Amino acid sequence: MLRWLGIALGGALVSSTLVAAYGWWASERRVLPGTVQIAIAEADLAFRARLDSGAVVSSINAHEITVIDAEGEPSQRDVGKWISFVLVNERGERRELSARIAEVRGVRSADCREVRYHVYLTVEFRGQRQRILTNLNDRAAAADKFLLGQNWLRHGYAVDINEDATE
Repeated sequence: MLRWLGIALGGALVSSTLVAAYGWWASERRVLPGTVQIAIAEADLAFRARLDSGAVVSSINAHEITVIDAEGEPSQRDVGKWISFVLVNERGERRELSARIAEVRGVRSADCREVRYHVYLTVEFRGQRQRILTNLNDRAAAADKFLLGQNWLRHGYAVDINEDATE
């Protein structure tokens, strides 16, 4: 009987700890509308960003993507090499940047699967800065030039899907 009581109390303790941790996590999240104004620090360039809780990694509109010392098609051999690219926001403002390739990985989108280069960029929002992994993608045809994915949201943000006003 004492053994069962110990198991029950232990389970209750674990359960209450999880509830308390979830309560803290939920209370620490800042709920944001579907789009927000951010800046890419390295480029001194503002973007209206769509918050995309379905995307694991963030994606930004990039053109003229050139890998220094490229050896053909994108591959894991490119990781660590320098890449130059031009960021273009929704107003058509352009900034040229260079960065080290952090990853080369396949990305599945609504219409295809492709290999993209990933770099770290610094996102500024409300005085906070986070360096996040971002894939470089030609988003010229897309209305949203920057998608902030789960890798940015996990820094303490949640999305209010009923609100879609840019801050």
